[in-house]
Amino acid sequence: MRNRNGIFWGIFLVLSAAILVVSQMHLITYSFSFWTVAVTIFLAAVLIKSLVYFSIPGTVFSLAFLAILYAKPLGITAIVPWTLLGAALLVSIGLSMIFRPLIAKHHPWMNYSKGYTRGHHGPFVQMDYTAKPDVKTVNDPDVNVYVKMGSSIRYVKSEDFNSADINVSMGDAKVYFDNVKIKDSATINVDVSFGGAELFVPSDWIIRQGIDTNMGTITEVGNVRTDEDSPEITITGRVSVGSLKINYI
Repeated sequence: MRNRNGIFWGIFLVLSAAILVVSQMHLITYSFSFWTVAVTIFLAAVLIKSLVYFSIPGTVFSLAFLAILYAKPLGITAIVPWTLLGAALLVSIGLSMIFRPLIAKHHPWMNYSKGYTRGHHGPFVQMDYTAKPDVKTVNDPDVNVYVKMGSSIRYVKSEDFNSADINVSMGDAKVYFDNVKIKDSATINVDVSFGGAELFVPSDWIIRQGIDTNMGTITEVGNVRTDEDSPEITITGRVSVGSLKINYI
């Protein structure tokens, strides 16, 4: 995984430098604004990372957004953005169906299927993994959950729970906190992108949210029963093109 990250950042930095130099030297007749260059660098990063991690949807959609961004110099202004995005969706699903057996054979850690749904606040991607999830019990006051292109289930046990850091990228995670004790307060930080995270917490927890959402959804399920002795838990972080579900149990 570290080798892949090195490849990604190496290519990304070289490409970013090339884009900046070319944009300033006016080697291309079409002029680009600062924000066009910035968005191009971001989409290029997504494209490179998708290629490095064999992500068909990431590759197709980053190319689609680049085509929308450069529709004028490419001479495709007659094609409306929604047409390109619709075509990207169909191509993404089609290529995933074609190459899934090959990916599953040579990269079993990427064995998953994708479903597309719509949340209350906009569209997002909900991953539905066919591979067996990684299940572990964690006995630690400070918990780290990292999921990339996979599925994980964590059962947290602690007599003095303090914090949890949950990072989900193109995967899904379920974290159970029903067997932890909190003296006063605790913090849970989430970073979800192109995936989903579910938190299972005691119904007597007082949850304070400070989460940024970008085309993502946050839902709460269950009945809350708090009193003056209830611990206070702050959930921070971000949900980008994904979902966070808090289950009170």
